[in-house]
Amino acid sequence: MSQSDNIIQELNTFVQTYAANSEFIRTTAAQQINATQAHLLMLLQSNNATNSILAEKMNLTKPAITKAIKNLTAHGYVTATQDANDKRSVNYALTPEGIQLALQHQQSHQDLHQTIDHTIAGFEPQQQQTIIEFLVKINQLGENHS
Repeated sequence: MSQSDNIIQELNTFVQTYAANSEFIRTTAAQQINATQAHLLMLLQSNNATNSILAEKMNLTKPAITKAIKNLTAHGYVTATQDANDKRSVNYALTPEGIQLALQHQQSHQDLHQTIDHTIAGFEPQQQQTIIEFLVKINQLGENHS
């Protein structure tokens, strides 16, 4: 993994934590989803998933995933279907509108990563390591106050 990837990974941890607790992100006047919900859309792009799988991948509680999925379903971005093999399990999948919104969010991520890569390239390797150490410590602040 490159230094740039390490920095982006640590920055993403901070951004996801911040965004999950922040105000709704307006995608259009009629649509309102938050960053957690946008990330769920991106995860569901590749495969349908259950609440448990999404909770594990997002490092969130199952109730948090349920709440986010309910909003996405209400907006018509996600559908829920009962698993054919396990009637207790529900699989979530994107609708065409959900796919479109997930692609928009993914493009935003790619644009941000390119900008960060360009910015990081201006730092010497030792400076990049200092940035990583700083971000790790910042991310640990929340853990120490829980």
